[in-house]
Formats: sequence, C-alpha cells, structure tokens
Amino acid sequence: MSLRKKYYSVVFVVAMLMSFISVSALANNSSDTSFVFNFPIGTNVTYTDARAKVDNSSAYMKLQRLVGGTSPSYTASVVRENYSNFSKVWYYTFNKNNINQGRYLSNYAYEDDGINVKVRIKAVRGADKNDFYASGVWSPDSI
Repeated sequence: MSLRKKYYSVVFVVAMLMSFISVSALANNSSDTSFVFNFPIGTNVTYTDARAKVDNSSAYMKLQRLVGGTSPSYTASVVRENYSNFSKVWYYTFNKNNINQGRYLSNYAYEDDGINVKVRIKAVRGADKNDFYASGVWSPDSI
C-alpha cells in the first residue's frame, strides 16, 4: 500500500471516529422546555414536569421572569420523577439577580439510576410570603 493510500486511510478512520463521538454528544436531552412555578400564599414547594435524563451532564435552568412578592426567590434542586432526592443533592437559589442567567444544576441522577431516569426540578419558596411566580426554561441534560 502506498504512503498516500495509508494517509487517506488514517484520515478516513479518524473522521469516522470523530463523527461517532459527535453523534453521541448530541444525543442528550438538552432541548429547553418552559416552566412556571406559582407560589400563591401557602404554597411552599412546586415542581416542573418530569423529563428523561440520558447522560451525566448537569441539568440546565434559566429564570426569565420573576413577578410579584417583595423579594421573591426560590431554591431549586434536581429530583426523581417520584419527587424523591438522589443520593447527593445540590441547591441553587434563584432571585431577581439571576434573570436571564443560565445555570447548570449538578445532580446524581445518572450515577444513581442510570440512563433515561426521569427527573424534575423541585422549587422551594424563599422567605417572601407574598404571592409570586417564576418562569423560564429548563432541560434535564446540558450541552
């Protein structure tokens, strides 16, 4: 085999490997879904709908609106579809300072339950006791 053919063979193999890696990286569930967290007086906890998580990346959340209350805030964490915590939990506080700021939420969903585990974002009201709501987008996997 000539040197030129060997070179093209190596380039072809490398290109094929790169395409497989690229397809695998794009196979996660990172499309954004809208959420609304309503916190009327007396409501302290609310959740997003459940979505399948397919890799070990962080979840993603971007708060876009926070309306009502005097100093509205909530603390977010990633939980199972049945609302239970994973073996390790991280907590992220969102308030008016975080509007339009995408944040990555660490979680052990993939490590604890493997591929295609369904997750939700749990939101717990901060200290503000007045009515308020928060809305934005989230995804169970990040890029």
